[in-house]
Formats: sequence, structure tokens, C-alpha cells
Amino acid sequence: MIGNPVAVTNDNQAAASNYGAGMAPFFGALSLWIGAYVLFLLVRPLSNRALAAQQPAWRVALSGWMTPALLAVGQSVLVFLLAIKAQGFGVQHPVAMIAFMAFVSMTYVAILHALVSRFGAVGKFLGLVLMVVQLVSGGGTFPWQTLPAPLQALHRVLPMSYAIDGLRHLMYNGRMSLLALDIGVLALFLAAALVVSGLSAHRARIWTPARVKPDLSL
Repeated sequence: MIGNPVAVTNDNQAAASNYGAGMAPFFGALSLWIGAYVLFLLVRPLSNRALAAQQPAWRVALSGWMTPALLAVGQSVLVFLLAIKAQGFGVQHPVAMIAFMAFVSMTYVAILHALVSRFGAVGKFLGLVLMVVQLVSGGGTFPWQTLPAPLQALHRVLPMSYAIDGLRHLMYNGRMSLLALDIGVLALFLAAALVVSGLSAHRARIWTPARVKPDLSL
């Protein structure tokens, strides 16, 4: 006897119904980043009037983040209704998914707000570069374990990876314990970004010739 027959069984604890549903978490997370990015092409991150009035830096930073954050929450609801539900994709936890997408949008806005508050037009460019990096390292279109080692390291430290993972768990009824990890990591990103925005607002209270007439504007 060479060997005994081998039987293979598959047990999917969470599976997408079709290819479109499988790609929905990736494109949902990506669209939220693009929406947050576009907001800062239209909205000033820090109010010059509040800075000139010597308002506390934390208040200036928080108010500069809140308005685009509220707009981003509205964007997340539209993404859920138009890009996910309207396409007929099944969602196991729709209410929780809307709440998670709103939280992701607020986190994205905080990150971009910190970049733009600190670096100005260069920060907007960095936000675009960060989006491109997350496209290839987020693991939304193929398993991230197949990426080269440097990109695998980026996957573990960039926010979109956790946004995609959380959306998958909510759409396909995955393990909620892993969703808690995604929320925790995104909350750390949100808190860190707000701290950077506050420090940037404190720094912006000192007016310089470069701020009055910047060399680069976007």
C-alpha cells in the first residue's frame, strides 16, 4: 500500500456571495479616503480668524476637524447606500457597518487634517501618496501575505488595512473579536492625528512670511 486516500473538506466561516461583494470592502474603504481627501481641497484645515484671535490651539484644531468629519460621515452613509446596498450585496450587520464606516471616515479626516495642518500643500500631496501606498499594501484585491516583506510591514501599520478588514467582518459575518482589534487600531490613529493637529495649530499661531505668502498652494 502506497498510502491511504485523503479526503479534503472545506468550511468557510465567512464568504462573499460573488466577486463584486468580495471587492466591496476594498473599494468602500478607498472611496472613503478619496472623499476625505477631496474635502481638504475645499475646506481650510485651520481657521486663520480663530488663530489671529488667539483661541486655544486645541479648540482651533478640533473645530477644523469637526466640520469635514461631519461631511465625511454623510459621505459614508451615501457610500453604503449607493455603492453597497444599491448593488444588491448582502450585508450581515448593516447598522454596525454604517457606524463603522462613519468611524473610518472620521479617522481618515483626522489623518488628512493633521497632514494638511502641519505641512500645508505638501500635506495634501502626502495624503495622495499615502493613498497610493495603501492601494498596494491594504490587501483588498489579493492576500496581503503574498506581498513582498516591505509591503507586508506597511500593511500592518497603515489604517486602510484595518478599515478593509473591519468591513469584511461586518459584510460576511466574520469574527467580531477581530473587528474589535480593527476599531482599536483606528482609534489610535484618530487620537494620534488629533494630537498632531493640536500641535500644528499651536505652531500656526506664530505668523511667518511663508504663511502669509506660501511658495506653494494647492
